[in-house]
Amino acid sequence: MHSNFRHLLLRRLFIPLLALIFLVVIGFFGYILLEGYTALESIYMLVITFATIGYGEVQALSDNGRIFTILLIIGGFSVGLYAISQISTFFIDGELSKLLKIKRMNKTLKNLKDHYIVCGYGKTGKKVIEDLLLKNKKVVLIENHVERNDRLKDFYDDNLIHITGDATSDEVLLQAGIERAKYLISVLTTDAENLFVTLSAKDLNKNIKVITRVEETNSTGKFNKAGADHLISPIEIASERIDSIATNGSDFYDFAQFFGINDNSHDYKFGLVQINAGSDLVGKSYREANIPQRTQLVVIGFYSLSNELQVNPKADNQIQLGDRLLVFGLENQINDLKVIAKH
Repeated sequence: MHSNFRHLLLRRLFIPLLALIFLVVIGFFGYILLEGYTALESIYMLVITFATIGYGEVQALSDNGRIFTILLIIGGFSVGLYAISQISTFFIDGELSKLLKIKRMNKTLKNLKDHYIVCGYGKTGKKVIEDLLLKNKKVVLIENHVERNDRLKDFYDDNLIHITGDATSDEVLLQAGIERAKYLISVLTTDAENLFVTLSAKDLNKNIKVITRVEETNSTGKFNKAGADHLISPIEIASERIDSIATNGSDFYDFAQFFGINDNSHDYKFGLVQINAGSDLVGKSYREANIPQRTQLVVIGFYSLSNELQVNPKADNQIQLGDRLLVFGLENQINDLKVIAKH
């Protein structure tokens, strides 16, 4: 921290220091050549001139000596003002606060564990980060795009650490704490970048869960080989929605719009709730469980122990221990079901 402070301050003062050294050298030799001063007398004149103390001259100056002294005073005054402006700018422009922020960020990064790393701050990355921060998750964002980084300058959150760098670089991933992270979410521009990040992440931390976006459907095999845990394909999501509308005439989006929740649809979420031992739901039929009336949730389907998704369960279907119910509703309603599913 101290070395960085000195480095930035010296960078601000480099030109003023260089100009001051130039003036001292010119003044030293100027008095010797113009007035015939000794080295000590020349240094004495320089000191009382720059310090504006006003002691008497060593000997009466010639007209050329007086003009030379006037120029030295003007030059020294100008260099001094410039140096003060550079130091002021250093503090006013916030370079010191940036240094302090970097120090805090590095300290926080060292202590982070089970956090989320998001690669890319495009539209998808922005939404993912906002959702994670709403859930009070610790997030490290890696972004290398200049314009997107500029947008982040006014976006602050205690749980968000922003690293400017290339997410495909092992060094940057290590800086983001990849070895201690819980999830890595890669939503970069191209499949090649996302694939490279997936490979690097799994190489640096075999236990990390990788969620990545896939643009081309023929790339899914490569991502699976690279070790990606979850693949999100915008094309497949769009095609499934189109197919649902075309074959059924309506889908969830029409349902939400019909009931007037479209404007607040961001408050509604899908949740996966596991049925544990001790829950009064175990062994009951969906009719007996009465989940919609107890929680106001919509039960979309459930995953059985074989990990097969059963959509739209029948009222007589029994809820088994270990089933994971796929539900839709508000977050507090999902939390209510989680409590019921535990005991």
